[in-house]
Amino acid sequence: MNKKILKTLLLSVLLLCSTVNLYSNDVEYIHPFKLDPLNDGIILGAGTLLSGSALVCDKLLKIKDVEFKPQEINMEDIPTFDQLFMRPYNNALHIIGTGTLAVSLLSPLIFAAVPQNEWLNIGMMYGETLLIANGIKEWLKILVNRPRPYMYFDGYPQDKVEDGDWNCSFPSGHTTMAFAGAAFTSYLFNLYYPDSSWKFAVTGISFGVAALTGVLRMASGNHFFTDVLTGALIGTISGFAVPYMHTEYYYKKYQKSDSKGPSFSASPLGFNLQIKF
Repeated sequence: MNKKILKTLLLSVLLLCSTVNLYSNDVEYIHPFKLDPLNDGIILGAGTLLSGSALVCDKLLKIKDVEFKPQEINMEDIPTFDQLFMRPYNNALHIIGTGTLAVSLLSPLIFAAVPQNEWLNIGMMYGETLLIANGIKEWLKILVNRPRPYMYFDGYPQDKVEDGDWNCSFPSGHTTMAFAGAAFTSYLFNLYYPDSSWKFAVTGISFGVAALTGVLRMASGNHFFTDVLTGALIGTISGFAVPYMHTEYYYKKYQKSDSKGPSFSASPLGFNLQIKF
């Protein structure tokens, strides 16, 4: 049954991609994004540093290797609103939630219809988005010691205790990455095809699948409501912010001079010196 659900989800996103591509060809296409060596070097470097350092600290240095002590698991430590959504572990819902995450991450496939010279821009921006979102949520998982909801119920998965995943509840990684994909896809589609009648459907379906991922993470006992909410915020901000930093509006906002000769521009990510002839 689980495999059938996953196949249905994947077929749905592929159908959406093909349908949107078919109709978007009739809509005027614009070129809203561009890459910049300095800008992308900073963003890509920051994302690689965040994700890479978190990976080293978690897997190699094991700085969060905390011993599980059942006597320290106390339901009274959980806020009331988080207790409302607590559930025991459900492996089937866990698998389905991973499937909806995959659908969210694959959502940028709808841009297969744009000219091939835009594919590098999209790929670079999406890679930066995922690195930033992943790095932030991984460092929060390392720094915050929060047992998963299923640890407060009988029958929790023993393998999660053995591999140290039992206390990595905050924030929800699945939700973070799902919303990063949803925000990225929605933002790009609205800028690539501002007059398309499909932009509301793309935005609604993208965020709908991401929200479903968050719900399934709670229903499967993996996360609290606040874990999912925080993950959704991190993913959404990352999915919007990174492509925004590649728009003409972003570059012009910090440009100091349009005259010929040396010009200096600054942004929150760094500085840029240009010489115009």
